[in-house]
Amino acid sequence: MGIQYTLERVGDLPNVDPRLLLIQKPSNGWPPLDEEELESRLEGIRNSSTLEQLRDQPDIAAYRQFYWRLGIDPTKRRPSAEALVRRIIAGKPFPRINPIVDRYNLISAENRISIGALSTDYLSDTKLTLRMAQQNEPFMGIGFQEPKPCTGQELVLSVAGEIIALYPYRDSHNTRIRGDDSAVLFTLCEVPELDESRIDNAGKSLKSEFS
Repeated sequence: MGIQYTLERVGDLPNVDPRLLLIQKPSNGWPPLDEEELESRLEGIRNSSTLEQLRDQPDIAAYRQFYWRLGIDPTKRRPSAEALVRRIIAGKPFPRINPIVDRYNLISAENRISIGALSTDYLSDTKLTLRMAQQNEPFMGIGFQEPKPCTGQELVLSVAGEIIALYPYRDSHNTRIRGDDSAVLFTLCEVPELDESRIDNAGKSLKSEFS
């Protein structure tokens, strides 16, 4: 059956249940994303909505409402899926990182689902914990120059005591996707009021793209 990753909830937490999806590196490697395929899919996203319509869509609104419950202003720190969609609709360049990140970012934008990705090569345990951060607990996020202290209000995923993600918006530098990873553990970020079919479709897309 292979390695199984599990999620444990600790403490008094918001009503969320991140869905874990493990995908092994395909035998012929992670599939590249060429410019023709990318542009075709970006065009589909651009045609799906206007910037004015976006914030009133139920899936976008669900993440925004959850951010407010966490004490985060979603107009200043936008949910990751919304930020991607806004960037694409506005005609800004799509961020190219590596084949894995590029494809799951597209799936995130197409399905309006925030998706985290953790390289299993750098996970020290198979048990993930969903909990609240401790005050001043350090977190080294992707793009940080140095670890930053938590306030204690953040909902986090941790492994063996180390924070690997601020849920549902930032993954850690240590478990980031390098592009040649042997396997990736995706976290599909469920929040209240989000149609579960969105999560289902995003999971199916990830399996299809990386099969």
